[in-house]
Amino acid sequence: MFTPTPVRDKATPGRKKKKVNVTLWTVCSTVGALSVIGSVALMVGWKQQIPLNSVSEVQQAKAQVSQIREVYLEKLSRTDYNIDYLSSYSSVEGTPTLTGWRQLAAALWGQQLRGEISRMQADENSGFYRLHYMPALEIVKFNSLDVLLEAASGNNTFYWGYKRTDGTKLEEKLPPGAAAVLLLGKLEAIDYAQNLESQPSVDLNQMVIQIRNAQEPYSLAQAQLLRARGYLDPVEQMAQVADIRLRIKQREEQRQIYLQQTKKNQNKLAPTKQPVVNKSGG
Repeated sequence: MFTPTPVRDKATPGRKKKKVNVTLWTVCSTVGALSVIGSVALMVGWKQQIPLNSVSEVQQAKAQVSQIREVYLEKLSRTDYNIDYLSSYSSVEGTPTLTGWRQLAAALWGQQLRGEISRMQADENSGFYRLHYMPALEIVKFNSLDVLLEAASGNNTFYWGYKRTDGTKLEEKLPPGAAAVLLLGKLEAIDYAQNLESQPSVDLNQMVIQIRNAQEPYSLAQAQLLRARGYLDPVEQMAQVADIRLRIKQREEQRQIYLQQTKKNQNKLAPTKQPVVNKSGG
């Protein structure tokens, strides 16, 4: 009777057995093992490099910045300016009234707008002559809205300038966003000029002192947040803000002096026109 024989037991004619390259296998195994060991070492070293409490330190720094920023912005841009309580203390609890710096500046601007309108009301050559201040302020408001529409339309040719106490004239180009901020402040000042029956006293010098006192801990908190996140250069640069600002100011002054000197030299080199003499007899 026929008994089948397994194929594997037969030697296949013409086919040779492949020998395993021991050297190649050893090299591949060694490289693979070293790769695994290196990966584990990197993971362990990275965990040792980052402190376990780094996340909590960042969160604490962020919370500190958020808390100080809330106080800073509350004083900078409060919107609950009560026109019925202009005194320094509340009539209910006896606590100081927290009026924002921006609102105090807008109230001061409102006073100055009323003063300008009063002068124009007495000027016979002015279009505001003998015009009540309420419609006059409405005209100023609509003029400001027209300029705000220019900024909304993408007009980027806004400038603002002033003359320093030493007589130097300074001018700066404003983007539409900056122009919008100024115009919104003017609209707020017009509203105060229309509605405030008694104006608060505003001391800009005290305002600058208060802002600086509030800005210092805010900047320190921001630097601490950068430090907790692992940044080094920005922290050092924030500590050198005064020096960097001074260098930028000196560079700008040198540029202004150079431009003025160049302008003077160009005026000297410009040829002077000689008067034309008519030599024809007559």
